[in-house]
Amino acid sequence: MPAEGSERTKLLTFESWVSRWEWFEYARANPEHVPILLVDRSPCQDPFFDPYARSHGDRRPLITGLCRLRKNFRVGERFIYLTRIDPRVSQALGIYLNLKGSSYLGVAALEVVSVWPSHAAAALSFSSRRYVVEPMDTPYPPNLAFDHEPVAAAVAASCIVHDARNRAYTPSTARDGMWKGEYREYRSRQEKHQLRAAECRLEVEDGREALQLDPCWAPVLTSQDWDGQQMNQNGIWIGEEQPVQIWKRIALSTAGI
Repeated sequence: MPAEGSERTKLLTFESWVSRWEWFEYARANPEHVPILLVDRSPCQDPFFDPYARSHGDRRPLITGLCRLRKNFRVGERFIYLTRIDPRVSQALGIYLNLKGSSYLGVAALEVVSVWPSHAAAALSFSSRRYVVEPMDTPYPPNLAFDHEPVAAAVAASCIVHDARNRAYTPSTARDGMWKGEYREYRSRQEKHQLRAAECRLEVEDGREALQLDPCWAPVLTSQDWDGQQMNQNGIWIGEEQPVQIWKRIALSTAGI
């Protein structure tokens, strides 16, 4: 881990609706439930990019550790989120991939601006509005998992869930009770590890936020964009020039939308 004051940035991956073919097929067949492909596919969406914010100024991205069990956030830390794209999805969307290694789409570049000591404390700073596709109005973002009921989670028709063996199910194949069970697993994880919450801002280049939610416009990245290091589940630290180039590519990719 970099020392205090380091300018290095951590690259992290998350699973989106383009990461597996069957997930993409469901999303393509049900655009009313999955209108945005480059968001986390879980009920609790960690990381959360606040895609339905009314304006740039209203957007409040949030990382809460539900996915990676990370809790030692620090103000000023930077994260770049990538998502792996299934080659069949890239072919269906007409996206060219470098077949010599794993390919990723650049989605978001974030800087931590404040850290909350708990999910419940973070929730108090939010007001009711639209954070996910459905429900249209929730009291706080979906990745704050502290309530006994999933009052802020994306509805079952808009997420992927898992069974006890960690096998993934689309809304079309999921069994009754799996959606609520998935939320309870996240809530238990939050309670057991006393997870915190990091509110972030998006990096900006030429007035454009480094947030790309459309796979057809997102920059395609490989390990050659960060000196050949192999991505792993915990992410990798890179610095100092590569992060700037990556977030510039993400931000400038929004010019075509």
